[in-house]
Amino acid sequence: MTHPRARRASAAAAALILGAGAFAACSTEVPTVPEAPSPEASTSLGTSALPTPTPTPEAAPTNDPADPDSWVVTEHGIGPVEVAADYDDALKEIRASGIGPLDCDGVAYGYADDNAYDIMIIKDRDDSDDVVEISVGWNGDTMGVGPRTEEDLGLGSTKSQVLGTYDSADESSSAIADRTFVTIADDDGAGALVFTYLDGYDGAVSVSVISGEEPAYEPCA
Repeated sequence: MTHPRARRASAAAAALILGAGAFAACSTEVPTVPEAPSPEASTSLGTSALPTPTPTPEAAPTNDPADPDSWVVTEHGIGPVEVAADYDDALKEIRASGIGPLDCDGVAYGYADDNAYDIMIIKDRDDSDDVVEISVGWNGDTMGVGPRTEEDLGLGSTKSQVLGTYDSADESSSAIADRTFVTIADDDGAGALVFTYLDGYDGAVSVSVISGEEPAYEPCA
């Protein structure tokens, strides 16, 4: 017969073993906390996840005296040259463009590197030495070339495009046969922007800024 004290000792030992086993089981089910990434790893992950910013394209410079392709056409002038400006001073400013005096007095001329268009500047030979006309003329197979307005109008623009852009545009005929104009006068009446059209061509064959009645037909005649 087992002594009661021995039974109590055995029961206590069994309870101790069961308790240890239960504790071990519970301890294995507790989730582990992951280690925090190092500052270097966090920085690397954060940087690689960000999109690379796209650089904003720089606007092309306008009215570069040496580059007629950059010249902007307005009712006052074409590029750096405006009507009523001093003729000699204007030619000095755009000397690098290759535009210079012709053999006939008061007329300067130059052309684009690809010969797609030319530029003519005329001065007042009667009362002053002021510029009275700046004209860009079509000189090749491609019409949409040369200086343009802010609305991208210039050589090759149709009458409907010009008339639809300017509320004050006025269409008229020239004293020369087969030639018509669309004219936009400036606000003070000192100058005008003129698109010239020839029969048989839909696009403007020349764009001029003038202070007279109409662009010159034979300036050296």
